[in-house]
Amino acid sequence: MDLVNNLRAALAGPSHAQRFLRLHTSLGSDVLVAETLDGVEQIDGLGFQWTITALSLDAGLQLAPLIGQGALLQLQQADGSVRPLHGRITAAERLGSNGGLARYRLRLQPWLAFLSQRVDSYVFHDKTVVEIVEDLFAD
Repeated sequence: MDLVNNLRAALAGPSHAQRFLRLHTSLGSDVLVAETLDGVEQIDGLGFQWTITALSLDAGLQLAPLIGQGALLQLQQADGSVRPLHGRITAAERLGSNGGLARYRLRLQPWLAFLSQRVDSYVFHDKTVVEIVEDLFAD
């Protein structure tokens, strides 16, 4: 019976079942299956940046709608507990495909990372810090 189950699993394509990394995006379950994770966490700077390589059966995924969307990466730790990594997708690209699987790279960061994309500058006169922050976040 295990042979039949293994064959079914192989023919079904990649799946999150029994994986140490599980990626959840707005595309749905098992559309992107995490393959590798590389990241940095820090107190200062932008907080964290996770680079995820993922596999998909679809080589033509529309990646532009993913930018700015929330994503969850679940990392199963050695003790069996799951560490959730929440963030926003700040970059997405297709790395290539071989006719069966396509490989994608996603960058996951906190939503504050989008503030680093600003190219304008402001001068604030007679405003409190709270008013300045409200103005910046309103954009």
